[in-house]
Amino acid sequence: MENFQHPRVTADTDPELVDYMFDLHGYMILDQAIAKQDLDEMNQWVDDHWSYVKNPRPKTDRAEVDPWIGHVETHSYSEDDGVNFQNIVEGGPVFERLIDYPAWLPLVKRYVNEVNGLSIHENLLNVRGPGGFLWIHSGGHAPLFYFTFRQANTGEWMVGQINILMALGDIGPGDGATSIVPGSHRATLAHPRLVREGQGIIAAVDEREAAGTAYGAKEVYLKAGDALFFADCVTHGSAERTNPGYRRAVIYRYSPRTLRTRFNYQLSPELEQRLTPQRLEILQPIEPRSPDRIKPFTR
Repeated sequence: MENFQHPRVTADTDPELVDYMFDLHGYMILDQAIAKQDLDEMNQWVDDHWSYVKNPRPKTDRAEVDPWIGHVETHSYSEDDGVNFQNIVEGGPVFERLIDYPAWLPLVKRYVNEVNGLSIHENLLNVRGPGGFLWIHSGGHAPLFYFTFRQANTGEWMVGQINILMALGDIGPGDGATSIVPGSHRATLAHPRLVREGQGIIAAVDEREAAGTAYGAKEVYLKAGDALFFADCVTHGSAERTNPGYRRAVIYRYSPRTLRTRFNYQLSPELEQRLTPQRLEILQPIEPRSPDRIKPFTR
């Protein structure tokens, strides 16, 4: 078996080593980042909405099934990636707590850089069954704003997007693990699977092949409660799930405050009222301005 050790961070890891690992690899595992109570609460939410996993809305006539659970939208990127519960922050208190979760928020702030502010570009819960996978995508070659990865000699960071993938159950061999090409955030050439007619592309959505089979890709195995912390510009995707059962994961994607949210979900009035000031600032970093909602400039 190949002897490859993924960078892993615990509460005792030297901060300078954490910086070095992230700069070198573009990702790291936050060991047992999620409290058991929060893990149990998220898994209970999935159990309570299991009918959406077993009977997802049809791909051909989406009007046949209501895709909304309150302000959470069921969604998929393709036929292979399972069911996504998008805008999961509207799913209940535990998902609100994840917004500024202490296990990763200080690191996110450090690497995105507080001078840029902070926002959540996308938040979802994914459930993926046998045969499911995600194709390879991203890489340092792609000219996207949120693929920025810069660490100046002054110690200042500027990372355009950081993903936190939270394992709600163990993810091991055959479970459809996230697959990453270590160090690819600094690549200037596209991964060979991301080349079409001599030009690099962002995602290999046309070939329907799991990222886990790509050259250099390493499957990242997680225990329930671990969180995979990675720059979105790292070339990644997932292996195919060949085991019975379903992979459960929550993904929050953090970016500078000026990056528009992916699907532009609006906060429900109920959620907006409940959020703490810090959580509200992350979800709504630029305050709405209109004649009926004028507030003094605060930042």
